[in-house]
Amino acid sequence: MTQIRMVGFAGSLVLVVFAAILHWTPWAVADRASLTIVSYGFLFTGFMGAWLSFPDGFSINRKIAVIMLISLVARMLMAGVPESDDVYRYLWEGKIVRAGESPYRFVADHAHYAVYRDVYWEKMNHRDKLTAYPPLAELIFAAVSSLAYSPWAFKLVFIIADLCVVALLVLMLRRYALDVRNVLIYALNPLTLFAFAGEAHFDVLMILAIMLSVFCAERRAYAGAWLFLGMAIQIKVIAIVLIPFFLWRCNWRYCWLLLVPLLVPSLYFLGTLHNMLQGLWEFGGMNAFNGPVHSVINVALQGQTVWSIFIVAVLFGLIMLSTIRISKNPVKAAYLLISALVLLSPVVHYWYILWIIPFVALYPALSWLVLSFTSGLYFVSLYSVQQEAAWHLPEWAMWWMWLPFLLVLVYELRFFAVSGLQPETDWGTPKTLAIIIPALNEQDRIKACLAAVCSLNPPADEVIVCDGGSIDLTPALARQMGASVVNSPPGRGTQILAGVRHSHSDVVLVLHADCVCEKPVGQRILDVLKCNPDVVGGAVGQRFTGSGIYLLVIEMLNDARARLGGASFGDQGQFFRTAAINRAGGYPGYPLMEDVELSLRMMRVGRTVLLDGGIHNSARQWQQGSMKRIWLILKLVAVFRWNRLLRRDVTQKLYAIYYNRK
Repeated sequence: MTQIRMVGFAGSLVLVVFAAILHWTPWAVADRASLTIVSYGFLFTGFMGAWLSFPDGFSINRKIAVIMLISLVARMLMAGVPESDDVYRYLWEGKIVRAGESPYRFVADHAHYAVYRDVYWEKMNHRDKLTAYPPLAELIFAAVSSLAYSPWAFKLVFIIADLCVVALLVLMLRRYALDVRNVLIYALNPLTLFAFAGEAHFDVLMILAIMLSVFCAERRAYAGAWLFLGMAIQIKVIAIVLIPFFLWRCNWRYCWLLLVPLLVPSLYFLGTLHNMLQGLWEFGGMNAFNGPVHSVINVALQGQTVWSIFIVAVLFGLIMLSTIRISKNPVKAAYLLISALVLLSPVVHYWYILWIIPFVALYPALSWLVLSFTSGLYFVSLYSVQQEAAWHLPEWAMWWMWLPFLLVLVYELRFFAVSGLQPETDWGTPKTLAIIIPALNEQDRIKACLAAVCSLNPPADEVIVCDGGSIDLTPALARQMGASVVNSPPGRGTQILAGVRHSHSDVVLVLHADCVCEKPVGQRILDVLKCNPDVVGGAVGQRFTGSGIYLLVIEMLNDARARLGGASFGDQGQFFRTAAINRAGGYPGYPLMEDVELSLRMMRVGRTVLLDGGIHNSARQWQQGSMKRIWLILKLVAVFRWNRLLRRDVTQKLYAIYYNRK
């Protein structure tokens, strides 16, 4: 399968390259709107394919090198996207700052600045409004425009900053013992490539400062956390929403350091800085555009904007208080607060969504990937520009941009409602690992499975084979290879439950008898649980021993389901903290669908993760009639989930259907 995955990965990158090159062709001039939307679709397809088919077998350093290389190449190619007209304001305001003027003194079309007018001033938007950019941002504009008075200078600087964000995310994923390929959720996301390498929005600087701040806070380097937070606020004021959490959770004794980056750049503009507040009000204030929650409230209140803003402000305040209460982790808290800010904001441009996407690389969620896809509809607005009319995003495009995302988000948030917004549990550091293997007449495969288990480094503390009444040599072979054998009635969940009750370890890995695990699997499970005290379990990740494009597709779909929805299957190597599962009601002793139920119980009490593979299992069940098998599994899972909602146990019937059909 290694070669097949490499082919899939290379094909996905070809799509990314093709989508980027389109912007260098004459078509980009002839019909920019259509080409942009087509390019966005190809980019998203290539990004998802590259993420899910990332090749196995690379060392960690080689993985990082590949990720950084493709991130660089993708950004260089996407630089062909025309820059946003915001860049012209960056250039012109940087120019007048270098000339000793203050951009806060007057609006850009004031006669005082007539001597500085040039081609970029002509192209600049909102010349009749005072600037809303903070002092540090203005000084950065001046520094960058001094390198070269061209949009390309900003594209180059923002690409470098963007690559720094990618590198920082890699560092954080390694620190949390998570799969580094998840950084591609940010690095190859079409939103990222269009907004920063293409249109050159300066928000990437704020994102870098915020990520450095929460990284320092998570490491308890509080001085750096407060300094970087101040820098983030001085680049874009919205970062101010993190201050209450930092005061509560990030050692308020260091908060005075926030004043250093807030005050030092401000001294340069001291006499006119008060006008920035007016600029902020003019650009924000009572304006409303594309805000998913605010727009609905505003329509319900028949356009009473003041009350709409008051309601979303109250909602944000409640979310902030809840976040401070339930979360001790500054990275997760920043994720929740910035997500709430974007969703409740009256004005949401597509690049605002990128304030959240770096956190999605650390906490993958289907909802935000759905929004990453549907946000391509934002570029429908280019048709109005192409027709030389006023810039306009149709209302239908806004609905289709937000509605799929909101539906998925509501589904994902169901576990918050179940938990009652209780403070997250720190499950501590696990020390012991048990491997439980359900088996029934597996004498031809059990030896290979146990041989791999015995080669784990370090070895498992317990190896338990749960026999469901084999009439062959399975129990004898298991005992011969040093495993404990527990007898149980047949039924996979029933057998595993017997093993869990026999075990005394902190963590359990469930391994099917036709699977073989790699040597580091046990250590990687313990490492990820140690580095992430809120994680209750997850899956290792499975690879088929056979080859074929359809098997690769199944692997990719399994990975996507486990990463984005938390729902893993048993052949992916499910693992869990026994204390967490006991709190969730114990291991489900179902004869079938025990893996689906286990996933749901884990998500009810904590976070789940998918590692980067390490379980190799037989493709024997997929060699023939693969489409029929896929349809059968989908149907059985749907029947199980529906009856589960109705509190009916149909697993015995499903067990009979599944094994009669197999």
